[in-house]
Amino acid sequence: MIEANNISFSYGKGSLIRDIQFQLNPGECLILTGPNGSGKSTLLSLIAGALKPQSGSIRIEGKLALVPQGVALFEDMSVEDNLLFFAGLGKARLPEALPFGLERYRKKRIADLSGGTQKRVSIACALLGDPANLLLDEPCAGLDIAYREELADLMLELKQEGRCLLYVAHEPAEYAPFYDKLLFLGEDSPRFFTAEDLAGATPHETIDRITETYRRLCEESRKEVRNVQES
Repeated sequence: MIEANNISFSYGKGSLIRDIQFQLNPGECLILTGPNGSGKSTLLSLIAGALKPQSGSIRIEGKLALVPQGVALFEDMSVEDNLLFFAGLGKARLPEALPFGLERYRKKRIADLSGGTQKRVSIACALLGDPANLLLDEPCAGLDIAYREELADLMLELKQEGRCLLYVAHEPAEYAPFYDKLLFLGEDSPRFFTAEDLAGATPHETIDRITETYRRLCEESRKEVRNVQES
């Protein structure tokens, strides 16, 4: 479980994160989305403990792991050695058979793998300690549709296992199959959008509705920025 209680954070004069409040229960996925620079990665860093909120509080029950946007792996080391290293950090044991189809890459260097396979290794590393809560920062950035579909299947599986997923993304088609809650960050107060709002909608209708809402909120955010600049 992850709970944010009116947390705020600022790098300077203006508040980047303002009065964020949500509760993420076991088996749920919360999407963080919004324009570039709206504070998505900052909020993820606050939840991960890399930053401390200037007001409000964060409560986490169970272990937490982070899958960063970039490749936070040792590129000259093999897949197996990377997994052994991160298993050691978390005092976890490496499974005999590597997950996500990584067994055939066990002895290959990270630098010799495709972007999608590198991301699979990152997720495998994050799951070594069996975390109850998983943070993912744009895990599909720059990757193809086949990987996106594979990742969606994995997210559904992790939800069924009762894990909490906090997932940063831009593209509705990426997360429409598995999200439960959506938190839009912009210049105004954060906006919530839930899968229950689209109960009974087809997959295409779901994507269209989320896309329409996302574009509307982005436009509202841009108008608010222009009004502040003109005043």
